[in-house]
Amino acid sequence: MTPRERERLIRRIWIVITYAVLITFALVYLMPFIRSLVASFMTWAQASAYPPEWIPNPFTLENYQKLFRLDLFPRWIRNTALYAGLIVAGNVLFTSMAGYAFARLKFPGKDVIFSALLSLLMIPMFVTLVPNYIIMYKLGLIDNIFGLALLGIVNVSSIFLMRQYFTSLSNEIFEAARLDGCGPIKAFFYIALPLAKPALGAVAVYQFLGSWNAFIGPLIFLRSPENFTLPVGLSFAFQRSMWTEYTPIIAGSLVASAPTILLFLVLNRYLIRGIVITGGKG
Repeated sequence: MTPRERERLIRRIWIVITYAVLITFALVYLMPFIRSLVASFMTWAQASAYPPEWIPNPFTLENYQKLFRLDLFPRWIRNTALYAGLIVAGNVLFTSMAGYAFARLKFPGKDVIFSALLSLLMIPMFVTLVPNYIIMYKLGLIDNIFGLALLGIVNVSSIFLMRQYFTSLSNEIFEAARLDGCGPIKAFFYIALPLAKPALGAVAVYQFLGSWNAFIGPLIFLRSPENFTLPVGLSFAFQRSMWTEYTPIIAGSLVASAPTILLFLVLNRYLIRGIVITGGKG
């Protein structure tokens, strides 16, 4: 065997090993989803059996029928879409403005304010639940989707991501715009924002995933069943005093995951590119 053939053989072996490891990890991460998909077509007696069974017997659509027979199910989907839409729109607009200001504008106390914002990432969400509830109660926004969205319309991690992205852009572009008489506001809307599509896509995906799947916030701040979001509504519909119907909840969770999967497929390239570029410069 020649050295070149030996090198090719070693390279092929490493490729096989790499793919084997990647497929193994992919199966590990996909296993809960696959198990949920199979269990959604089972009765609860079979889904809860041990050792686990992987073939529905009998195959049943009862869980999905229970789900779609709920009168409030379409309302919960609309509430969740409204809540997620408000969160995404607010973060895309306001965090891009804040990130641009911290990256490109000069004003007193900029670094101090930015450091203070980053310190908020160290505070657990549960610490702010009671103060936020008191504020919302005083404002009369309890049991209100718009009031709930107001709490998450600006996210510190999104500000950081946008700031890092705008910092990575070339200074020559903004200097040329300034020489042409373009002010900071015009430079933001006509130069920075169009160039920030990868970062905006990443912010949109992250915020949509977080808000669409949110449970604690809607559970605390929403009271009326007709105002519930989908995760809270599913728990409300199938939780009994002594037990819980888990298989309809699993079916509902799969239905709820469809928009998030679709969004990820559509914005996947923006998400990856945004992460790569924002991680390139501090």
